[in-house]
Amino acid sequence: MCCGRGAVRRRIISRTTTDDCADPRCRELNSVDTGKNPSAQRRRGILAGVSSNVLVLGVVSLLMDMSSEMIYPILPLFLVSIGATGLFIGLIEGAAETTASLLKVVAGWYSDRYQRRKPFVLGGYGASSLIKPVLIFATSPWHVLGVRLAERVGKGVRSAPRDALIADSTPVGSRGKAFGFHKAMDSTGAVAGPLVALAILALAVGMEDREAYRTVFIFATIPAFLAVAVIVAFVREKEVSVKGATGTFAHEVGTLGRPFWLLLAVMVTFYIGEISYVFFVLQAQANDLSDTAIIVLYIFFNVVFVFVALLSGGLSDRFGRKPIIVVSFTVFALTCATMAAAGSVWVLALGFTLFGFYKGSSEGVLKAYVVDLIPSNLRGTALGAFHTAVGMVMLPGGIIAGLLWDSYGPWATFSFGGVMAATATVMLVVFVRRTGAT
Repeated sequence: MCCGRGAVRRRIISRTTTDDCADPRCRELNSVDTGKNPSAQRRRGILAGVSSNVLVLGVVSLLMDMSSEMIYPILPLFLVSIGATGLFIGLIEGAAETTASLLKVVAGWYSDRYQRRKPFVLGGYGASSLIKPVLIFATSPWHVLGVRLAERVGKGVRSAPRDALIADSTPVGSRGKAFGFHKAMDSTGAVAGPLVALAILALAVGMEDREAYRTVFIFATIPAFLAVAVIVAFVREKEVSVKGATGTFAHEVGTLGRPFWLLLAVMVTFYIGEISYVFFVLQAQANDLSDTAIIVLYIFFNVVFVFVALLSGGLSDRFGRKPIIVVSFTVFALTCATMAAAGSVWVLALGFTLFGFYKGSSEGVLKAYVVDLIPSNLRGTALGAFHTAVGMVMLPGGIIAGLLWDSYGPWATFSFGGVMAATATVMLVVFVRRTGAT
């Protein structure tokens, strides 16, 4: 009789935790790794809520960002050495992000429709890795523009499916931490990359500047190809219990809901004024900082990014996404004010620090915010729409920033960013609901 009652009790518990769970988030919790396997239990004390897939994708992002960030901090310097103007640099950055953005929502939708994330992740990272060596042979700003556009195609293919895979692999109560961890790993690569670039430049003493930069570009291909190998060997598709997207692309985008579109309106307002890092580099260069000092500031920026990303993701799980984003936007407005007035290395250092705080407290939390607001079968579509909308406004934003820089100086570019950040903060407080403290 005892065994019989135990069997009945087990059936009741099983039915309660599956069939009778009306809350979609409850069903979602049952569809992801919630700590029942030994590896999840071992991680409980250190990285609770960070699944094996998230760990592996973090390593992939670390390697790829190490490659990219060996290039990125010196790319403005390389462009100046081959004759680029501030306007053209702004055009390159804006056009590159816009190119990626045009693909993100489509790639996200297809990954929802077929419930397959890994092929998009592998194809996107693979394409970016293959195009990077071409930068070694660039001799004009137009060549760099072409390489950046092609490299961003890979980013456009992979970004939304990768973020959807992170969400698929994560319990709802740890979503902020998972996205924060991923961004922290990404930025760890951004710390390692400039350090390696700095070492290469130190060994290239006596070379012409542009040839030293090309040497860095050569070595930057190594971690990029390692990242692709890690994807092939270790990333796994996550089986989900929900049915994939079944409607047309236009229909699925149209069903994302009012809360999502309100958040997107805030993001578009903010990101049209988000000042690209290249203008931080140009401001440092305008204040007569050496290449080495600029790279050191960039490394410090990313160290701040790593620690703040790890902290802010967990805080958003506990207190909600909205308060964290309000703080983040406010810090960016302060960053712009600081950089507009920068006239010494100490003020520049403060500006780079604030920029790292803003980046770390916003990027992972924003993705978690998007996932909170939409059905689980449309994660790729929603994340793709978010990435697309943000990237699309970066082209006009980059052009505006470059024109202001060339016409009026750095203060005008950074003032523009501060005004747009303040406007977006007000919109966020007034129009977007609080969520994420679950």
